[in-house]
Amino acid sequence: MKTIIKDLLIELTLNSKQPFQYKILAKADEKMGISDTVSLTNLLMQWHKKIKKGFPFAQYQNDYLQLSELMQTKYKILFENCSELYELYELKNDKIYFNSSLTDGERQEILDYVDENYKIIRHSYGRKS
Repeated sequence: MKTIIKDLLIELTLNSKQPFQYKILAKADEKMGISDTVSLTNLLMQWHKKIKKGFPFAQYQNDYLQLSELMQTKYKILFENCSELYELYELKNDKIYFNSSLTDGERQEILDYVDENYKIIRHSYGRKS
């Protein structure tokens, strides 16, 4: 795995650990705010987890991540402010794909890394009894 991809994956999977400070994503975080940056990167990592686990949901296809109109705009800002994301992904209109230059082995290595290092945090809202 390329060093830049490994460094980016380390940062992308840090969201489940506190505290964390972006380095590669710092400019995007400054532009968008921590809430949007975390939400967008979490969605990418969850896409990888769902591919790995074989979830058949339409939004989480193996080949791409389907984006709503609002998400398209936000991801465009994210990618504009973190060009390193193009090492991993291709943003095409309403879909995010893995970068086409990645081999199947590299994609699998990425999925394995995310599966081992990214933990989905479930939030519970509402009244506690």
